[in-house]
Amino acid sequence: MRTITRSDIHLTLSLLDVVPGDTILMHSALTAVGPIEGGADALIDAILEALGSDGTLVMSSLTGWSAPFDPDKTPSGVGYLSEVFRKRPGVLRSLHPVHSVIAFGKNAAYITADHDICETGCGEGSPYTKVRDLGGKIVLLGVDQDRNTSLHCLEVFTDAPYLVTLDIPAPVYSKAEKFTLTKFPPGHRNFKAAMSDMRRDGIIREAVLGRAVVRSMVMRELFDWGMKKLAADPFYFLCGNPSCDFCTKARADIRSADDDR
Repeated sequence: MRTITRSDIHLTLSLLDVVPGDTILMHSALTAVGPIEGGADALIDAILEALGSDGTLVMSSLTGWSAPFDPDKTPSGVGYLSEVFRKRPGVLRSLHPVHSVIAFGKNAAYITADHDICETGCGEGSPYTKVRDLGGKIVLLGVDQDRNTSLHCLEVFTDAPYLVTLDIPAPVYSKAEKFTLTKFPPGHRNFKAAMSDMRRDGIIREAVLGRAVVRSMVMRELFDWGMKKLAADPFYFLCGNPSCDFCTKARADIRSADDDR
């Protein structure tokens, strides 16, 4: 296939209604795209150019929890593009030992601030809800909804009974011996299955960049849509495979919580 150019990237973003001044939260799989003229840094440069001086680029930089989180050294666990972005001068990282984000641009300092004092990694006051409140958009570059961390926010908002409390090693910036994750979303979800409903309900745009499908959603519209779905069906994000231990137990937890009300 031919090499992707900066003008190709700008065209794709325009088809997704990404405009100057936007705040976007991107999840990505660079290998899905194909060859890019200038590589990963050129792609990031093109996105920042499209957002302009008033825009902000945010990426997830999620990590595991077997070792203490160091915001300056712990690599992003969600793809090469986010790791390249993390290492760029001026990029800020939020202080959360599992659900951190990295950001550059006008609203980067606001978005990344105080993540360490949020009740949960994906709840109110987290970078994810800050992007929502700024009128931001989610962009999925070569990945599907199963990589859309923001969907976990909906589970926190609805206080899903299958969310857990988990003690992990304390991050390096903490004087404590452990860090307690609350309303933590482990296990399997069937987020991919929601794609057809998103298309039907008109909350998603899709375009192509190289070999990759690229999707965008206005985060507030996604959250409003998702809350309605979960209100109608609290099992909406769970799979129906009886061999899936997590989703089977999660269904039982939801039924038990309903019985206790």
